[in-house]
Amino acid sequence: MTIKDLRKLSLPQLTPDSRSNSSPAASLESSLSPKQPKPVSVKDDNVFHHLLHDLPDLETEQEFVYHWTISDWKGLETKAKSPKFQVGPYSWRILLFPKGNNQHDYISVYLEVADPAQDGHPDDWHACAQFSLVIWAPNDPTNYYNNQANHRFTSEEVDWGFTRFHEIKALSHQSNNGKGPFLISNSLTISVFVRLVKDDTGVLWHTFVNYDSRKETGYVGMKNQGATCYMNSLLQSLYCTNLFRKAVYEIPTENDEPTNSVSLALQRCFYNLQYEELPVGTTELTKSFGWDSLDAFMQHDVQEFNRVLQDNLEMKMKGTPADGAISKLFLGKMKSYIKCIDVDYESSRTEDFYDIQLNVKGCKDLHESFQDYVAIETLEGENKYQAEGYGLQDAKKGVIFEEFPPVLHLQLKRFEYDMLRDTMVKINDRHEFPEEICLDQYVSDKADAKDAYDYVLHGVLVHSGDLHSGHYFALIKPEKDGKWLRFDDDRVTPVTKKEVLEENFGDDPRPVSAGGPPSGGPLRSTFSRMMKRFTNAYMLVYIRKNKLDEVLGSISDDDIPNHLKKRLNEERAAQEKRRKDREEMHLYVKAAIITDESFKDWQRFDLTVFDDRALTTAPGIQVLKMLKTDTVSAFKDQVSKHYNLDKSQFRLWSIVCRANETLRVDKILTAGDDNISMEKQRDHSCHSSQFNGFAKFFLETTPPQSKASLPELKPDSLLVFLKYFNPMEQTITGLGHIFVSPDERVDSIRPQLLERAGLPPNQSLEFYEEVKMLLIEPMAPKSTFKSTGIQSGDIICFQRPVSESLSLELYSKNQCPNVREYYKLMYNQVLVQFKEKTEKRDSNGGNGNVGVNGGAPGALTTNGDTIQLILNREATYDQVARELGHKLGCVSSKIRLTTANPVTKQPKEVIHFRSNMQLEEMARGIFRAQEYAHAVTLETLTPIPLIYYEVLDVSMAVLENQRSLQVTLLGPGGIRDETTLTLNVPRVGSVSSLVPALVQSKKCKIDVSAPERLRFFESVGGRITKEFSLDQPIDNVSENVPILYIERIPDEEHTMDLDEDRLIQVVHYNKDPTRLHSVPFRFTVKKGEPFGRAKQRLQKRLGISGKVWQQIKFTVIKNITALDPEVIALDKDELLLQDFRIGENDALGLDHVDKSSKTSRFGAFERGIFIRG
Repeated sequence: MTIKDLRKLSLPQLTPDSRSNSSPAASLESSLSPKQPKPVSVKDDNVFHHLLHDLPDLETEQEFVYHWTISDWKGLETKAKSPKFQVGPYSWRILLFPKGNNQHDYISVYLEVADPAQDGHPDDWHACAQFSLVIWAPNDPTNYYNNQANHRFTSEEVDWGFTRFHEIKALSHQSNNGKGPFLISNSLTISVFVRLVKDDTGVLWHTFVNYDSRKETGYVGMKNQGATCYMNSLLQSLYCTNLFRKAVYEIPTENDEPTNSVSLALQRCFYNLQYEELPVGTTELTKSFGWDSLDAFMQHDVQEFNRVLQDNLEMKMKGTPADGAISKLFLGKMKSYIKCIDVDYESSRTEDFYDIQLNVKGCKDLHESFQDYVAIETLEGENKYQAEGYGLQDAKKGVIFEEFPPVLHLQLKRFEYDMLRDTMVKINDRHEFPEEICLDQYVSDKADAKDAYDYVLHGVLVHSGDLHSGHYFALIKPEKDGKWLRFDDDRVTPVTKKEVLEENFGDDPRPVSAGGPPSGGPLRSTFSRMMKRFTNAYMLVYIRKNKLDEVLGSISDDDIPNHLKKRLNEERAAQEKRRKDREEMHLYVKAAIITDESFKDWQRFDLTVFDDRALTTAPGIQVLKMLKTDTVSAFKDQVSKHYNLDKSQFRLWSIVCRANETLRVDKILTAGDDNISMEKQRDHSCHSSQFNGFAKFFLETTPPQSKASLPELKPDSLLVFLKYFNPMEQTITGLGHIFVSPDERVDSIRPQLLERAGLPPNQSLEFYEEVKMLLIEPMAPKSTFKSTGIQSGDIICFQRPVSESLSLELYSKNQCPNVREYYKLMYNQVLVQFKEKTEKRDSNGGNGNVGVNGGAPGALTTNGDTIQLILNREATYDQVARELGHKLGCVSSKIRLTTANPVTKQPKEVIHFRSNMQLEEMARGIFRAQEYAHAVTLETLTPIPLIYYEVLDVSMAVLENQRSLQVTLLGPGGIRDETTLTLNVPRVGSVSSLVPALVQSKKCKIDVSAPERLRFFESVGGRITKEFSLDQPIDNVSENVPILYIERIPDEEHTMDLDEDRLIQVVHYNKDPTRLHSVPFRFTVKKGEPFGRAKQRLQKRLGISGKVWQQIKFTVIKNITALDPEVIALDKDELLLQDFRIGENDALGLDHVDKSSKTSRFGAFERGIFIRG
């Protein structure tokens, strides 16, 4: 067994003489056939590089070879270990399973770090090694088999290798490729070639299991809500711009709430990034923006997000110590000018900028991008400049910078519109950016700059992916002389400069050399090239050299507002307490205590309410924590101490959940119960033993300020609780408890009830027993408590009698005349939130698309205001509108309601008015009545049902007798000239009723003076599905049609020869004729007309020209509804359309890109970014 340290071997060098034909080496080479290269031996000095591929980006610390010859293979145990050998600071050995590990067909071989703890290595030791395990015949070192791997060896993974290394049966036989046998005369050699690699970043080949970002880097990541990685990367960049973070801390937010204050939410986010040990959540921040869950799943442009965020913060900073901080950091100045060549005239204006957008296409590096930005354009010939007082002049037009800011944000234009392909594309071209750059040459000579504009790279924001999807992360150097770090959502890791620069320049268009990728690493090279193809920088952050210390100055605890520290520390302490409580929950019981005082403030069913799942109670309930093993006696001691009462001054009663699911007092806990454990008492209180809920008690005490002891109770005394319902105030109040005898009459307690309720002594009363939620039974005053079934713990409700006239008056106000109906009202109470629905379109009234796209309706959006109302689930549409109108201060009859999508929370369907419609039909997601009744508060049941509302110009009664139709007018400037309107027409009538509605509309741009010249049609899936005549009933237009199209019939169609000409359908598609888009239309095919002339009419009809028109391809589509329709190209102008016999089920096809996707690289579901808080 031998060990070789290959670093100590000096390889023979060939001199120029030794390469001559007369040299022995040359003679040897000439004797070998090119097809029979010299066999490689595991004993060769240079064999290392045959067995392990090169790692050009990593530094090698040591290379070693160890040979282990096994002379008695059959005598090995099931597990064998080689002797130890030293590589670097660690002892190593080969771990062998000759009969296989967890399988029996292959030998298993591993490389193992031997006993690191015994060698004194710390628990967090690690070693990065590239290794190759080799088996070979002891008598022939050229006959071998090997496998290689890279691995990070740690205390969790001390060995690594191959479970299925080589088939056991094949060890003694030669394989088909000529290798083997390796086991000869019961002997075999196993070798390991180890290359120890330097781990510069500390995370080389890391699995990131149990990785601690704070411990390894000093920073923590941010959680991704769905598609918020773009936001996370920018926020980390702003956080690491310390002067910006300090300015954010200076915004006054003492009286703000984080859910509706962007400033406070961002302060909290930054504070957590500074002090938390785990990744920071951003849900609170996005809620302050006014975003919903759908917004969190939409990617947006980082530059737009940055601008909107900073605009919001800049407004909040005005008049505060932070006023002007954003301008001071990011604001630069540039001058746009036009200077005449032959006369002394210059027109210029100076503009502010917060970032600079630089071209990537056609620029090899950042300097070329800046040169392109300030490039001078000469205005001459037909493009001469009209100089005031000098007429047309040759001139130079350009931009020059007058001042660069301390922190320079450079937006690299990786996403742009490609005119040739007529679509948005991502530019993945290689574009280099330096670690340091001087920008003096791009600054005006007149600029007053004392120091050079030397900048140092601080951050690189990266996009990995294509046009419509991908991932964002940030590479940042937070400290002036610190390391580069990768902020990738919830993980922060150190990176090398190569990972910052070279790997984010973009794809290198240069082809791979004829020799192919580097030897030994084809897969790695191919993967790196593939990553480069779509992973590149899109935003760079540079900091001016002379401002580095100021911008990156440390943030001390004194820079953080005291109110913020106090609030967050209190929240953190409460969170820690909750965590500790959860961990200790199995040891403790929470004992909840009801008193007469807490009962007095309770306005709903039972004595109070408990949530045994969430361990929450109604307000006013005192909760004490006891060990499960504590006894009732110990609990009494605790109650005595907590309430400062002598044991003679109080009695404890147990509370149970009865079979009818009501909560009632059960019995006194006497001395005989003192040894019962609190755990057993809790199980007695809870509805189900599976809940680790409350142990529940009623505390009976002497009157306040009284020092007397509680009197003894008679054996037959019944404990009864009292509730008083006041119909005039619509309230129910707990009035404590009394003790009654079973044989007493119900009305015997009337004097006590009148006194407690503050009613006149001669006032008559009505009595009810609260049996359960919807069972409130009248009690006959002259009956005994025994005959009415009253038992200890029951609840008696009472009220003054209400006259019939007063009852009618109360009913008219939607109020209750008696306690039974009041309880029913409470049982049906639900909490509903309302949001205003608005319709958002571009300034043209259409969808803003160019060319031949369909007029899709504008996106429905909402403002940030939410109204919450407690309503009756049985409330009618009118009643709901009345409550909402009262809150809004508007006429309720003009309120229209719309359901919400339960997933996206976006507006869904208009709720059509019906007199008998109830709220639970309108609000999706209302919980069962019992769930509301048992809830601690109505707010605890989430999600809260949502309904959208609009305040209309007309009442719903009028509107419901009308139909609301969304129509898109096509023209007068061609099909592309779209105007989308909403028209209200009578429900009973014909399609012609749309015409007067169009006349009344101020947005109608087409001529409707001759209704018979109008075409009304619907389109579904990009083709005309139905046309309507003026006399057809309006009901024929389906309620489900999103848009009805209206156009003026062209003159050529009006005058067409009905015998010779033909009316066909024209549709739009992009490559696939089964996937249509845009607005279809009718077109006249004239007899004998060449297609070239027909195209001219088509162009005029569409109203488009230039490159857009030139890129359209024309086809005839046969059987357009088929799964695979026949497509015939129309590629010659002399063709006659009439020859193709285009029928009703065929169409003339226009093959071109759908313009609706042109304005957005994120697709049709992108919503404009906004920040409201």
